[in-house]
Amino acid sequence: ARGSIAVLDELFASTPPDIARTLLPEPRGRLDVEGLSVAGQGQKPILANIRFSVAPAEVVAIVGPSGAGKSTLVRALAGALRPTTGHIRFDGAEQRDWDSDQLASFVGFMPQETMLFAGTIKDNVSRFKVRGGESAAAIDTDTIAAAKLAGAHEMILKLPGGYDHVLGLGGRGLSAGQAQRIALARALFRGPRYLILDEPNASLDAEGDAQLTQTIEQAKAAGTTILIVAHRMSVLPVVDTLIVIRDGMLALHGPRDEVLRKLAPQQPRVAGVTR
Repeated sequence: ARGSIAVLDELFASTPPDIARTLLPEPRGRLDVEGLSVAGQGQKPILANIRFSVAPAEVVAIVGPSGAGKSTLVRALAGALRPTTGHIRFDGAEQRDWDSDQLASFVGFMPQETMLFAGTIKDNVSRFKVRGGESAAAIDTDTIAAAKLAGAHEMILKLPGGYDHVLGLGGRGLSAGQAQRIALARALFRGPRYLILDEPNASLDAEGDAQLTQTIEQAKAAGTTILIVAHRMSVLPVVDTLIVIRDGMLALHGPRDEVLRKLAPQQPRVAGVTR
């Protein structure tokens, strides 16, 4: 007991007090990454000194070989992991200086592994929004709007119970493609200013892939800043900027066509991938 109390005392003494963060103005969509590094289990870091900036409403595709650190990068941007060193700034304010609940309302994140939870489809899309402080109708309206933007509305209506279809533990009860569309709708809920997608078309068929491109175009038109980790290049026509990550480092960064020329200077330009 004494040992446990001593450990708790040490923990509390070394933990800074939790203060209420000042609520900052709604961001316009600028993102700055400054010297971002994430340590690995060995001597080699997963990410090392990543630096780039994204303008409001810009669409950025992050590409590179498997294991390069792309998913680690977007997880750090979404706040799912804390970088070892460096800064992530949303409209100039450091990520850790934002009130976490406030910033979460401006960032929509779709991880590589689709994670849904036990509950209804509506619960998952609305991020289990509690109906205490607002009307149920407002939550329902925003849930359906997000599903329509993700191209999931008609699919949901065909499920038993529609939006009230209950999923099991881990979101069991949907195919991989269906789950990916629900996860995309969740990321789009209430029009986030930043949309971060990690391989959003990995489990989609051709129809779903085309719908994803349309969704990105609509989100961009609404002023959303979008970052996409992509292996399938079907999203290239709507991309403004390419970032290439290799061995945890930023290898290339620039306008889409310019980076494509550097990646494959001898190959003809991809049809439909021109400004």
